[in-house]
Amino acid sequence: MPGDGPLVLVHGGAWDIPDAVLADHRAGLERALRVGRRAVEAGRAALDVVVEVVAALEDHPAFDAGRGSVLDRDGQPQLDAGVMEGETRRWGAVGNVRGLPNPVRAARALLGADGQARLLVGEGAERFAAERGLPAVSPSALVVPREQDRYDRLRAHPDFGSAAFAGQMDVPRPPAPQGTVGCVVRDGRGRLAAATSTGGAPLTRAGRVGDSPVPGAGFLATPDGAASATGWGEAILTVQLCARVVGALAARPPADAARQSLAELAAAVRWSPEPATAGLLVVGADGRAGWSFSTPRMARAWWRPGQDPEVHV
Repeated sequence: MPGDGPLVLVHGGAWDIPDAVLADHRAGLERALRVGRRAVEAGRAALDVVVEVVAALEDHPAFDAGRGSVLDRDGQPQLDAGVMEGETRRWGAVGNVRGLPNPVRAARALLGADGQARLLVGEGAERFAAERGLPAVSPSALVVPREQDRYDRLRAHPDFGSAAFAGQMDVPRPPAPQGTVGCVVRDGRGRLAAATSTGGAPLTRAGRVGDSPVPGAGFLATPDGAASATGWGEAILTVQLCARVVGALAARPPADAARQSLAELAAAVRWSPEPATAGLLVVGADGRAGWSFSTPRMARAWWRPGQDPEVHV
């Protein structure tokens, strides 16, 4: 994608997205893109834009983030989110929270905190959010019928995850979403920012934290580039996927850097009988941008001033 000027680039996960939910994914991306466009046109900084866009995705029930998140083994949502500003490299993140409808806003609030913490988890993160006046809800308010049904089906096969990773692929595995959401932005002054938010993995162990709240893994923004990832969290953590793709921008165009980084991810993770897969968004300091995914589908959308928005799933 050629550079020059502001850019809003968003994703709603990379996985085998069923045909039946394509329209919902497109609607959610379109709404988030409108939020980002208005923010850019109002002259807001990249950091503020990514937060507003990701909060809009968290609010939409189509995605595995905020309202619509998958459920863990206890039948509860577990939410992670992180945000980073490229110019200053300030970042904030929260993990394993249950009652915050917009964890990305709590992550953003950490950038303005006292500096004693950049990553907060669980009850401590929720207490911090309350101190900052951010709204909280009952975890049940984030549960949608689609995910309650998925939980009920997966719970009938509680070993579906561990058995599959052990190579026992005959274990029934209903589609397991990797509908993590994310956004990278280049604003009118050339500043970069990135944010990622997720509801984690279905039927995961309570307390699990994935890649989304870890800078360099699920998100990254530096003066040289910004990236957001989605996919298998433990694999993304292993190779620090977003740091890898931003580092590759010095030698490769963004789309090539993303493709190469996903190939390196698949080659590096050897403990699974199935290849490690993911999706990436990346934008460079010059405004050139790209994406890649090693899954059947990736929900993504983008907009630049003077161009029509584009949405693809």
